[in-house]
Amino acid sequence: MKPAIPEFRLVVKGSPASLAATLYAQYGDRIELVAGRASMSGNFALPDPKDLLRYRIRNMSAEKAAVEKLAAAGFTGRAGDTLRNIVGPDEVLNFLGTGVPQVRRFGWQVELEGRVKPFAEKADYVMPIMHVTESESGDYFEVNYEYDIGTGNVSERDIQRALMKGDSFIERNGRTILLDGDAIQQARKVFEDCATGAGARPGGFRVSNIYGGYIQSSLKALEGVEVDAVASWQDRAKQQNEQDSVEVVTLSPKLKATLRSYQHEGVNWLRFLENRGFCGVLADEMGLGKTVQTLAWIQLGRSDEHHQGKPALIVCPTSLVENWREEAAKFTPNLKVMTLHGTDRHRKWKNIKKFDIVITSYALMRRDIEKHLETIYSIAILDEAQHIKNRSTQNALAAKKIKADHRLVLTGTPIENGVTDLWSIMDFLMPGYLGGHKDFREYYELPILNGGGDGEHAQMNLRRKLHPFLLRRLKKEVAKDLPPKIERIAPCKLTQDQHKVYKSLLEDSKAKINEMVEKEGFNKSRMEILKTLLRLRQTCNHIDLLKLEGVKSKHPSAKMELFFELLNEAMDSKHRVLVFSQFTSMLAILKKEMDERGMKYCYLDGSTKDRQAVVRKFNKDHTIPVFLMSLKAGGTGLNLTGADMVIHFDPWWNPAVEDQATDRAHRIGQKRTVYSVKLITKG
Repeated sequence: MKPAIPEFRLVVKGSPASLAATLYAQYGDRIELVAGRASMSGNFALPDPKDLLRYRIRNMSAEKAAVEKLAAAGFTGRAGDTLRNIVGPDEVLNFLGTGVPQVRRFGWQVELEGRVKPFAEKADYVMPIMHVTESESGDYFEVNYEYDIGTGNVSERDIQRALMKGDSFIERNGRTILLDGDAIQQARKVFEDCATGAGARPGGFRVSNIYGGYIQSSLKALEGVEVDAVASWQDRAKQQNEQDSVEVVTLSPKLKATLRSYQHEGVNWLRFLENRGFCGVLADEMGLGKTVQTLAWIQLGRSDEHHQGKPALIVCPTSLVENWREEAAKFTPNLKVMTLHGTDRHRKWKNIKKFDIVITSYALMRRDIEKHLETIYSIAILDEAQHIKNRSTQNALAAKKIKADHRLVLTGTPIENGVTDLWSIMDFLMPGYLGGHKDFREYYELPILNGGGDGEHAQMNLRRKLHPFLLRRLKKEVAKDLPPKIERIAPCKLTQDQHKVYKSLLEDSKAKINEMVEKEGFNKSRMEILKTLLRLRQTCNHIDLLKLEGVKSKHPSAKMELFFELLNEAMDSKHRVLVFSQFTSMLAILKKEMDERGMKYCYLDGSTKDRQAVVRKFNKDHTIPVFLMSLKAGGTGLNLTGADMVIHFDPWWNPAVEDQATDRAHRIGQKRTVYSVKLITKG
C-alpha cells in the first residue's frame, strides 16, 4: 500500500466584500474529501493502474501540506473546511488578482460561486507582454515589456506603484483592473537574474543567448505572461529545453560499440551543446554508459576547425584512470591515448599534442597544473565531478585554470539536489552562469535550505536554469533499452606499496616452488602453489590480509579506493548494494572502514546464525544501503531483491558461482535492472 497523489479543488464563495473557501482533495473520479479532515469515507484502497498487486490509500500528509500552501494565496486554516475568510474589498481584489492565478499555478482547480463570480468576470485583467528581439550578431537578445488590458495599456509607473503598496489591482476611471502581481514580479526577477546590461529601449534588458531556454521555460510556467518573440529565438530556446529534439549526428564508423537509443541521444545532445558554444553535465545514473557516450562524442572530432587537432583531457579519480584507458582502447581504438599517471609521467609532456586523449587523476592534475597550462585542450572533461564540489579546494581551484575550448562534467549523482556543491561545478563549466557565489547563496542556496514557499520557488528556478545544460536519465526511464542485468568489469592498478609486496612475494615464491617441484615433483607441490596463488590474490585486495610484520602503508589497497568511489556514487543515487568477497578477513576490513565512515550496513558470513533475519532486515529497512556477505554464505538460497546493484570485490575461480551470487538480487520479484560490477586488479 502506498499513498496516492490527490488532486485539489478550491471552491470560493462570496461577494466583492468577503470570501469563504473550502479545499477538497480528489482521488480518482469518485472520491472527494475535505482536505486534511478525518473522515470514514477516507478509508479506501484504490488499485494501482500500473501494478495489480499494489493499492493506493489516502495521502493525509499531502492534504495537510496543501492546506498550508494555501496561506500564500490568503486562506489560512488547519483543514480544508476551517479556512479563515478573506474580508474587505481590497483583500478580495488582491485574491482575485494574484491569489487565483497563484492557486492555478499549483495545478489546482479554482471555482468561484456567488456574487464574486460575475464581478470577477467583468473586471479587466492586466496581461504582461514580453517582446523578445535578437541582436544582429546573434550573441544576445533584448527584452522589453508592456502591460495590456485589452482596451489599452497600463503604464509601468502605475503597475509599480500598486505593487509597492502590496496591491494586485488598480482603480482607474471607475473601473477595476486586476493584475497578477506574483507573475509580474517573478517575470521581472527572471530577467534581472540574467540581464547583462540595459537594452536599446528604455526599461529593456540585454540578455545572453545562454539563458534562452531558462527564460522560455520560466515564462511558460507563469501562464499569465505572453511572450512575443521572433521564431528563431523560440526555436533555439525550445531546443535547449527539449533535449531529445536536437539534430541526430552520424557516429564514427570506427566506434567499436552499438549504442542504445538513449546513448545515441546523449551524443546528439553533447554535439548540440558544442555547436552552440555551451557546456554541460552528463549525469546519467550509474550503469547507463556515460563513458561510452563521451568517447563516441570525442571520436566525432571537433566541429569548429579552430578546435581541431588538440587533445581532449579527462580528469578522474585515481581509481578510475585504468578504467578510462581500457574503455578507450575497447570502444575507440583508433584514438591515441596517453595516461599521465605515476612517476614516469614527466617524460611524456613533450609528446602530449601527438595524442587524441590525455587521462590523468585529480591528485596529479592539481600537482601538474602549471604543465597543463602550457596546452589548450579541445575538451576538458571532469569525471565524478563531486571532486570539485567545494569551491575552495585545490582540486576545484586547479581544474578551473585548465585551458579548453569546451568543457564537460560527468557524474552519476543528481547534482540539482546538492545545492551547496552545485555552484562550484557550474563555475568550472560556465563561469558566471549562476552569478557570483555570494548572490547564488542568497538567492538559491539559503532559501532552498530554509524550505517553505520561497525555497520551493528557488528550487524550481534553479532546476529551470540547469535543465538546458543537464542531461540525466534513470534506469527506470530507459528500461525498455536495457537488459535485465548489466555486467561490467572495473579495473584498477596496484598501488606502489601493493606492487612492492606483490613483486617480492612473487619472486620469493617462484624460487621456493621451482626448488620444491625439482625435489618432490609437481603433484606434491600443488598445495604450495595454490597457497601462493591465494596470497597473491589477497595482495590484490589489501596488503593487510597478508598480516606481514613491519609492513605499514598509507595506500594498502587500490581496490578499496575504487570500491568507495562506486559505493558513494551508488548511495548518492539511492541504489542498494550487495557486496561479495570470498575472504571474510576482507569483509572485516570493509566493515571497519564503513564503521569509520558512519555507513549503515548488514553483514552475513558462514558464522551468521539467523541468516533469514538479516535478509529480512535488509529487504525491509531501506535506510540500510549496503549488505556485506561472503561468497560461500550468501551465494545461494537467499532472496535479496531489495538491492539493485552487486559488487564482486574479488573474482572467484568459478564464474558460475559469481553468477549465482548476482542472482540473489536478479531474480523473480526484482523490477529494476540489476547492475553487476566485478573489481579486477590489472597486471
